Amino acid sequence: MPEHHDDYVEALSILRGFAVARDAKLEPFPELGSQRHQNVANIASYFGKLRNTVRAELTNRHARGYFESKTEEYVSLFAKAAIYEFTEPDFKRVQDLINELRDLIRSSTLITDEHKRRLLRRLEAMFNELRRKTNDIDRFWGFIGEAGIAMRKFGDDLAPISERVLELGGLVINVIFAKEGIKALPEVSQILLPNE
Repeated sequence: MPEHHDDYVEALSILRGFAVARDAKLEPFPELGSQRHQNVANIASYFGKLRNTVRAELTNRHARGYFESKTEEYVSLFAKAAIYEFTEPDFKRVQDLINELRDLIRSSTLITDEHKRRLLRRLEAMFNELRRKTNDIDRFWGFIGEAGIAMRKFGDDLAPISERVLELGGLVINVIFAKEGIKALPEVSQILLPNE
């Protein structure tokens, strides 16, 4: 190695010249003395430490850049996700209707116990899913389907429940159509009740 002493010193001077020209902040350069072998060892050690520092910095930059690019990617993805938003009064009314429906279904003498369990299970699933701002309303459709069966089966005898289901359906469909930009709304009763 001492036979390459001048190459090592030149490499160190190239690095120093680059650092001065670019105003780069580097660790203090090793001292050079009269021992050629020691100079080579010091320079090799300095470059080894510099390599580790640069690798760590590059890894750090890559990780930060990757983190930022992935964050932007997911912000864009989530911004495209459908968000259904209730007004505060509508959301409060939806919660009230769900509570009223829960009580009416439990106390109904027309609906069988098995059908009550299905309705209440779907009603609770819908209640747990709904937020003022929500991106998923699948449980709503499950409840509406189950309630529609009971409404068609019992007709006017189920009026207190039917009225609340229709109002609830109208509120949720208004939110869906507003999100999708649809202006003309069909009556929910046309979907759920038999033609007269």
